[in-house]
Amino acid sequence: MNKKVIFKKRIPEPKEMGKEEMKVFEKMSSDNYQRWMIPLVDDVLERTNIKKGAIADIGCGPGLLSKELASRSVEFRVTGVDISSVALDMARKNCKGLSNVLFRYGNVNKLPFQDGTFDIVVCKDGFHHFPSPVRALREMLRVVKGGGILYIQDMRRDLPSYLLKRSVPPQNTLQKLQYYSTRASYTKDEIKCLLRAFPLQHITVKTRIISSVLKQKYVKKGINLMRLKESFQARYIAVAQKR
Repeated sequence: MNKKVIFKKRIPEPKEMGKEEMKVFEKMSSDNYQRWMIPLVDDVLERTNIKKGAIADIGCGPGLLSKELASRSVEFRVTGVDISSVALDMARKNCKGLSNVLFRYGNVNKLPFQDGTFDIVVCKDGFHHFPSPVRALREMLRVVKGGGILYIQDMRRDLPSYLLKRSVPPQNTLQKLQYYSTRASYTKDEIKCLLRAFPLQHITVKTRIISSVLKQKYVKKGINLMRLKESFQARYIAVAQKR
């Protein structure tokens, strides 16, 4: 069993990536598209059983999660939201040709949507950037319909130590992104406490594992299972239904 590293004190990151960081993040996301986007969208769709509807991608970055969501069905209406104009320009370029996805500038503390707009709100690897997690959750839940689903995936501060050691000390932009994101992230227990303060039901907070079914599925897709396991271990998912 790997000894886990926990930064006892959470140290927040800037709420918006710089231009250079965003370029590195876009390349990293593109290079790891199959391993990062496909299993995540598979899990979102399996847990929600959605066939059609409106999906929000909060903190969409370069738009690759929005792209994968929109590509699964023309019945999905996907809206990506980000505070970075650089990220939104990248997202629109990456999703060119998809008619069922659009991107909006927006602050998670005051999302530009009416109450109950979306069936699902997804937030991938961005929750630790938000300066006020309570305000962010309140807004994300405001724009979800009653009975709708909130799905968060993010880095975890209590990840296995062998994963963090690769970025210690952080030397390049990629390592800095990984190291400082981990340090700014929440533990699974912290996320559970945050979610329990809201009118939610069926709350699940966990680290995903690779079942035998997933092994067979992703080997066929050419996804490296060891790298996928590492991606799962470095993150938590938090899924809940709005009452």
